[in-house]
Amino acid sequence: MMKFKIFLAAVLLTIFTGCDRSSNDQSTSPSTIQADYSKPFKLILNDGNELKMQKRDDGYNIDIKDKAIFLNFFATWCPPCKVEIPYLITLQDKFKDKLQIIGVSIDEISLEQANEFKELLNINYPIAYTKANEYLISSLGGVVGIPFSILYYPNGKFAASYSGLVPIEMLENDIKKVIK
Repeated sequence: MMKFKIFLAAVLLTIFTGCDRSSNDQSTSPSTIQADYSKPFKLILNDGNELKMQKRDDGYNIDIKDKAIFLNFFATWCPPCKVEIPYLITLQDKFKDKLQIIGVSIDEISLEQANEFKELLNINYPIAYTKANEYLISSLGGVVGIPFSILYYPNGKFAASYSGLVPIEMLENDIKKVIK
């Protein structure tokens, strides 16, 4: 019984705190920190599209118009990330005309791996899966733990960020404020 309690405590701790990137993270050199992130870039999505973005002082210019953007940083090996996905699927369905969720893999994965992960979990939003994701992560100042998400207004202005698992009710309330 004691072993079960320890196991349960470890599982709950992992779920509610998220996964730490440090074991899979590569060191950031000083030149990366000082880089100019104002240049346009694109994320390659597993649905065949590209998401064009450009950093600005209050957020990003994002080439999806008239929709709020919800970037969800995840890894295929992260249990809390997998726990969060059904909530994101529900939110994408509920707000499909005014919200676009985009999964952003913190690890470079192949198109095949992105599609397998999407199919395995019945994900209804695109996944950015290439090395270009590192540029986005660096332009944000890094992502320490996952899941990590950022919500942007339809005009690309920053609205909110979330570390670890967040109750769906909180996400839904914030999305409603952003899509008014």
